[in-house]
Amino acid sequence: MTNGNGNGVAIWIGVGVGASIGVAFALTHRKKDRWSGARDVSRRMAEGTGGLAATARDIAERIGIIYEESRKVADDFSLLWSHGRRLLGM
Repeated sequence: MTNGNGNGVAIWIGVGVGASIGVAFALTHRKKDRWSGARDVSRRMAEGTGGLAATARDIAERIGIIYEESRKVADDFSLLWSHGRRLLGM
């Protein structure tokens, strides 16, 4: 693969460096998903830096938010269901 001057080795080194830079960029610029907050809470809890009471309070607040949002979705579904039944004459 070389022509005597070592150009083939330089090309493969360039390909390897480029691939490693691409992988490093992809790993450092990932989007935060909805579970990243939960992972951060569990990480803080495992490290012990946030304190158990603060972490438990944070988890309880998140559960309250999830409950309120699910209740709103259920109410909206109920309204849509009753509206659909009225349209069908049931």
